[in-house]
Amino acid sequence: MKKSEIAGKIGGMVGGFKRRERQRFLVNFLKIIEIEEYPNLRLTSSLAKKLIAAFSGYKSISNDVLVKEFGRTNNKVKQQNLDEIVSLMVARHRDTYKDLWGDAKRKIEDDANEYKKRIIEEMRPH
Repeated sequence: MKKSEIAGKIGGMVGGFKRRERQRFLVNFLKIIEIEEYPNLRLTSSLAKKLIAAFSGYKSISNDVLVKEFGRTNNKVKQQNLDEIVSLMVARHRDTYKDLWGDAKRKIEDDANEYKKRIIEEMRPH
């Protein structure tokens, strides 16, 4: 395997690791919000997707993950109410998100660097 192929493989593995960790953080953050807002708020996968976009800017996560984590039968919210709910939740939890995401992002970067070192070491011929 050429150096460029190896570098591409490592980059893809590290990128996937960061994406999964960011996804895990976002799901856990939404679960915290849901707990704090219960019983007034029960998240649906659609509402979770809109909240993630509102909190993280442009980033989203897998629909399969959203359905797995937040999909519930008989838990429908009218589409027109979603934007209103998102605005309220973002206003209420924006500062908490910024604080937690800043810490999580640093940890994800540190863990990704360790993961990259481990991959490189495992790929080295011994």
